[in-house]
Amino acid sequence: MSELPTNKTSLYALAIGPAILVITMLMPAPLGMADEAWLALGGTLWMAIWWATEAVPIPVTALLPLILVPVLGIGEVEDLADAYANGIIFLFLGGFLLGLAMQRWELHRRIALNILLAVGQQPNRQIAGFMIATAFLSMWVSNTATSIMMLPIGLSVISFLPEDNSEERRQFAVALLLAIAYSASIGGIATLIGTPPNAMLVAYLKENHDINIGFGEWMLIGLPISIAMLVFTWWWLCRKGFSGLNTVASRDLLRAELDKLGVLSGAEARVLIIFLVTAIAWITRPLINNYAPGVSDTVIAMAAGLLLFTVRSGEQDSQALLNWQTAEKLPWGVLLLFGGGLALATMIKTSGLAEWLAQNFSLLAAWPMFAVVLVIVAVIIFLTEITSNTATTATFLPLLGALAVANSVSPMLFVIPAAVAASCAFMMPVATPPNAVVFGSGELKIKDMMGMGFTINLFGIAVVSVAGYYLVSQWFIT
Repeated sequence: MSELPTNKTSLYALAIGPAILVITMLMPAPLGMADEAWLALGGTLWMAIWWATEAVPIPVTALLPLILVPVLGIGEVEDLADAYANGIIFLFLGGFLLGLAMQRWELHRRIALNILLAVGQQPNRQIAGFMIATAFLSMWVSNTATSIMMLPIGLSVISFLPEDNSEERRQFAVALLLAIAYSASIGGIATLIGTPPNAMLVAYLKENHDINIGFGEWMLIGLPISIAMLVFTWWWLCRKGFSGLNTVASRDLLRAELDKLGVLSGAEARVLIIFLVTAIAWITRPLINNYAPGVSDTVIAMAAGLLLFTVRSGEQDSQALLNWQTAEKLPWGVLLLFGGGLALATMIKTSGLAEWLAQNFSLLAAWPMFAVVLVIVAVIIFLTEITSNTATTATFLPLLGALAVANSVSPMLFVIPAAVAASCAFMMPVATPPNAVVFGSGELKIKDMMGMGFTINLFGIAVVSVAGYYLVSQWFIT
């Protein structure tokens, strides 16, 4: 059960949020702004403050539009209900179910250990192996679950290092743990279901601009950015080298851990088959649509989920690959947050606030578009160091969409880089769940994460801005 906040900042925010709405209700709207838009602005600021400070649990704030829109006379509850049952939400639900099935039968652990054993025993290669395994898993399994699984493996590898060179040992430990945290976030960029901001972006574009981006289409931009970020991050973490370390014993540890899993079980094999078929179907959906036009990424995800609940595991008790007891571990709060973000976008659009913002931000038309994208990416990356990346995405997407309309450019040019940037915060433990998980191990100091993360943030600004501007223009807009 969630409790009310106890720190002063959250307590102040608890009162300031609704107070801002009360002020907008008492004061007349600015000249040229409709009353509904003025009230919607107050409601938007309320949600932004609560999301930024977590005055109440983030999913709770996501429910505010269901109250604000009818009470303020902006619209009806029915106008917003669809937002909380958007098709993209069920796409993410299917992805969560796949991830839970992999975790239930420890298939994700087997995949990770095999990758780690394949890369070799040199320290730099081991870090590369951890990054590849973590990034690949976080493309399909939640970033948090991936980092939680990889952390004990990483700590075990560190524990097997000799104590004769403590400084180099510590540098390797820092690099390895940060590699797990950073690659969990970076890997999620590659696919639609890898991280909530990606799916929220696609849902926003479909609902508000009638723009559809499929699973395979997203990978055209997400995968190159993810690979570029991984390569740079690996080089940055390993640039000093660890030539004095002997990591032979850690390879024996990984082999022992893999041996504990035994041979590939029937349940693991069946989950793996469903996973591979689902991934291939997502990537090749345009070809599938030639024969079945109604099949969407969401339909594929739900079909995979249904199979997991119906296909038998092949174990002695003949249970299904996934049961409801396991499914109850779904992060329902994230799904609510999706709906809240889309409902907020609907409130901004139907109230006329989006149109007002478009008219008043048209001054940016004089700026080079690349400069605008660069500023957007930089602001989002450093803002998400202290706020939830999903909540930040939910707040900014409708505002940036209006900004794009004001400048007569495709909204994709602004919102796609913003959504990707939300996954590129690497400096603070509170920035992302993987950062927090790894920092909680006690092996890192805040200066370790900030020192390494700041440079990776800067590289993220560069690569996301360039890819967001040129790749989006080339592959999506043209």
